[in-house]
Amino acid sequence: MATAEEPNGGADAAGAESESTARTPRRANWLELFFDLVMVAFVGQLALGVHGDPHPLQFLTFAVLFFPAWWAWVNVMLTLNLFGERVTGKIWLMVSVAMFAVGMMAAASIGGLGDRAWAYALGNAILRLMLFFAWWTQGRRNGVAWYRPVLYCGVTAVLWAVSAVVPPPGRYLLWAIAIGIEVVLLAFLGRESSWLRQALNIDHVTERVGLFVVIVFGESVLAVFAEWSASWSVASGLTALLAFAAIALLAWAFFTYSADSAERSWRRLHAAGNIGALRDTVMYLPFLLVSSIVLLAAGLGTAVADPLEPISPGAAAAVSGGIALFYGTNALIALRYRERLRDVLRWAPVGVLLPLALLVLTPFVTATGYVAGAVAAVGLMAARAEWHRRRALTPVAR
Repeated sequence: MATAEEPNGGADAAGAESESTARTPRRANWLELFFDLVMVAFVGQLALGVHGDPHPLQFLTFAVLFFPAWWAWVNVMLTLNLFGERVTGKIWLMVSVAMFAVGMMAAASIGGLGDRAWAYALGNAILRLMLFFAWWTQGRRNGVAWYRPVLYCGVTAVLWAVSAVVPPPGRYLLWAIAIGIEVVLLAFLGRESSWLRQALNIDHVTERVGLFVVIVFGESVLAVFAEWSASWSVASGLTALLAFAAIALLAWAFFTYSADSAERSWRRLHAAGNIGALRDTVMYLPFLLVSSIVLLAAGLGTAVADPLEPISPGAAAAVSGGIALFYGTNALIALRYRERLRDVLRWAPVGVLLPLALLVLTPFVTATGYVAGAVAAVGLMAARAEWHRRRALTPVAR
C-alpha cells in the first residue's frame, strides 16, 4: 500500500506473478461485502467521538475502541479467505452472528469507555467465539495445532467476556492481554507458516483490503456532505467542496500508487514465503491507514459545520494528523515491502511534515482556510508523485 512515486519493475515480481497465475483467482462474495458495510457503519459511529474539538484522551479512546474492531475484521477476512470460498449454511451463520456482534460494538462505542463498555467487550467475545468455531473445525483439518484456536480464539473470548464484569482499569488490562495473546501467537507461526503460504489467496486479500478502504473513503465523503446538509449555507458548501477535494486527492493517491504497489508486493512476499511481512502489511499497518482516513474525515466534517469560525485545535489536529499519518503509514508499509530507504525518503518526510506545519495556522485562519491549506498539501503531494511517475515512464534520450 505504499504511495510510491515510481512504478516497480517487473523483474522483482516475476516469480510472484508466475506462482500467482497457477492459483485460481478468488473474488469477494456477497456475504463478505455485507460484513464490510456493517463494519464501516461501526467506523462511522466511532468517528463521532473525534468530532468537534477532541482532546488527546478522545483520540486515545478512538484508538482503543477501533483497534479491537479492526483486529476482528481482519481476522474474519483472513478466516473467510482460508475457509469461506463457498457460502455454506455454517459460514452464513458464523458471519451473521459476527455482524450482530459488530453492531453491538457500534451501539456501545457511542459511550466511549463509559457505562456501555461491557457491551463492547461482549461483542468482542462473540466475535472470538465465531472465529474459534471456524478454526477448530476447519483449521484442525488442515493441520493447525489444537492449542492455536484454543488460545487465539477461545481464551481471548473468555478474557473479553470476563472483562465485561470487571471494573476499570482491570477491564482494559484484560483487553490488552487478550490482544497481546493474539499478537504473540502471530509472531510465532511455526509449522503453520508453510500451510498459510499454500492456502492464502492473495487475489482475495488484495480485493478485500482495497474494497474496505474504498468503503471507508465513501463513508468519509458521506460524513462531509451530511455536515453540509445540517449546516446549509454557501460557506459550508464551499468548505464541503474543499473537504471533498482533499478526500478525493488522497483516494486518488491511494488507488493510483498504493493499491498497485500492494498487489505487486504481496505477490512477491507470498512467493518468497515472507509471511511476517505479509502479516504486518495486511493486518497491522492498514489499521493506521484506515484510522488516518477516519480522523481526516472527522476534522473536515467539523470544519464544514462551522466554516467561518476559527478551526478548533482538535479538528486541526485531526485534519493534519490524519494526512501525516496517511503518508507516514505508507512509508512504513513501503519499507516493509523492502523498498529502498532513499526512494521512500524522497516523498515521506514531505508528506508527514507538510500537513503538520499547517498547525501553526490554527489561531489565525477560519475552518475554511485551514481546509484549503490541507487541500494544497495533499494536492502538492499528488502533483509531485504524478510528476515522478511520468518522468519514470519517459524514455531516456540517447
